[in-house]
Amino acid sequence: MIKKPFTLLFFGLLTMLLACDSLPVEDKKEDYPILIKRVDIETLKSLNDEYHQNNNGLICSTLNEYALTGYSRVLFPNDENPCLSRTESKKEVQYENRFDDLAKQSLLQNSKFTGVIDASKLVISEITPLKGCTICEGPDIDNVPLQWKFEFETQKINNIEVSNTKITVYMDANGVNRIWGNWYNAIDPGFVNFGTNHVKEYLLGLKLRYENEQNQIFEQIVSKEHIKGEPELRFTSVDVEKGMEIHKAWEVNILLENTDNIKWKVYVSTVDGTIIDTTLL
Repeated sequence: MIKKPFTLLFFGLLTMLLACDSLPVEDKKEDYPILIKRVDIETLKSLNDEYHQNNNGLICSTLNEYALTGYSRVLFPNDENPCLSRTESKKEVQYENRFDDLAKQSLLQNSKFTGVIDASKLVISEITPLKGCTICEGPDIDNVPLQWKFEFETQKINNIEVSNTKITVYMDANGVNRIWGNWYNAIDPGFVNFGTNHVKEYLLGLKLRYENEQNQIFEQIVSKEHIKGEPELRFTSVDVEKGMEIHKAWEVNILLENTDNIKWKVYVSTVDGTIIDTTLL
């Protein structure tokens, strides 16, 4: 009589565990990390034309190798920034509050290329006037705002920053003329499988290298003293053969030996606990 309820409880728990294995969450994990593929040059040129046409030819900036507004030199003619040769508007532009919304709307209207799908998540971090002259000769030369630069905070997914996703929008009297930077449609794999203690222990003994200005190569083996502060969660892009992947990782600051200077940022996957990228500063 005692064994029967226990047996039923055991099989009930087993059924629940088996059911958990078939939850939709598992399907989502199969899509992690998201792969963003590089675009072949002819497709990229076509998409870049579409981007410019959609903005009435007012934008001088180009798409990058992923057909996003992030900065790259792939479509720079003669390796020269096309915005340097644009005809600059000589009309004074005094700041108006509505400019904030215009800058945000430009990112939303170009969501195919900016990765921004919700304007409410855009937070402006800095607004800067870019000055020049409307009267450029004679005794009355002036120095007034000709453009406004809007810098947006880094993208966040579930309150976790996505590295290298600051966006800058430039606006003159004609409207938006440049967009540099983009956001990503990344997936959060959910809970963290490997915590900070694992990360710090895992990095001990890691060999890191750097080259000085005299082209001398130095090697450093990571010890506890080299780990600066606590690891922080980040989403970060990692170059792979077909393009790049967006991973959820611990970002760890590593000091240069015998200094207080952070020399490397090491990224450790929260999913499998391995090093996915190392950035030399």
